[in-house]
Amino acid sequence: TETFANEIQKKKLELVAGDIRAFNPSKLKTSYKLVANIPYYITGEIIRTFLTAKKKPASMTLLVQKEVAERIARSKKESLLSISVKIFGTPKYEFTVPRGAFVPAPNVDSAVLSISAIRSPFRSQKAESVFFDLVRAGFAQKRKLAAKNLRIVAKKEHVDEAFAALGIPLNARAEDISLAAWQSLSEALPRT
Repeated sequence: TETFANEIQKKKLELVAGDIRAFNPSKLKTSYKLVANIPYYITGEIIRTFLTAKKKPASMTLLVQKEVAERIARSKKESLLSISVKIFGTPKYEFTVPRGAFVPAPNVDSAVLSISAIRSPFRSQKAESVFFDLVRAGFAQKRKLAAKNLRIVAKKEHVDEAFAALGIPLNARAEDISLAAWQSLSEALPRT
């Protein structure tokens, strides 16, 4: 309040004290950017809440656990979280913040993760549900092949046909399937 007293007085900044999970971005009159040092145990929840909100931020810049930032932005292997972020925007690992930068020092290193070019990629709520049901099924059992996991949401013959048509090997694991291939699968697979 003291540091930004001038901005607050000029109505350029409004400070809201409370739980970010209870905040409704639809109430904002202008576009916004989400910049935060968030509690690590709710990282996924906060990212999901704002990327799926009707009024999405223009960008997000978050201090998160280093391993989470790497998994989202740097890993060659996909995860449910990385796919969930990439469908809505472009993640980038900005830089590492070592544990020694904090007092008291936590047990893990941190990193700044940015998400830019945030968009609404789905034509409808149903298309979004279909996509995420498919991706969740694909990652349901990490050690199983994606084609076997997808039998939760589609018949075996449909999964095999879609994989063949899209050039996805039947022995691929969910982590090896690209975002573009997940998008194509969600459009190609008929639901059981």
